[in-house]
Amino acid sequence: MPRIIKFIFFLLLFGIIFEAGLLSSYTIVTSQPPDVGKVIDMQVSKLTAIWDSIGIGSKVSITKTYNVTNVDGVSQALKSKTKLDGINIDTISAVIISSSGGNVNVTITATGYKENETTANSSNTAFTSGQIVISPSATYNLTATATGEQKTKGIAVDVNTLKITSLKQIKS
Repeated sequence: MPRIIKFIFFLLLFGIIFEAGLLSSYTIVTSQPPDVGKVIDMQVSKLTAIWDSIGIGSKVSITKTYNVTNVDGVSQALKSKTKLDGINIDTISAVIISSSGGNVNVTITATGYKENETTANSSNTAFTSGQIVISPSATYNLTATATGEQKTKGIAVDVNTLKITSLKQIKS
């Protein structure tokens, strides 16, 4: 067999073994059978987010940032989906990925935070004394995708279509 066919066969075999390992590890971690469609959809959305962030496969080299017209609803939806204490509405912005008809697919970026947290750790529950742990507030960058409608003042995002693609803690 020619080298190129061997290489393609090797890549195909590697992909199959990788997916089988991913599905089996999902079963071990969650103790539930995997939903193959959701796992593959998650992989595709993560890879798309990574490719979009570094510009692979993008046809437009210049991206325009739009204001979100319904920032209160979007911030509440982001807050509930990420379990953060708050979203800085001044940092919410949208970039159009694609458009079809009157709707547009957008990538939303924002900054969120978690407040200081105080917990009491006790190795023995019979006693009320223990170690008090205070963790400082943390700041997060988040990226989400959604559909929306382009208006004259910005983009009205449909909060029901909001999907979180990335949540990263910012180290200070």
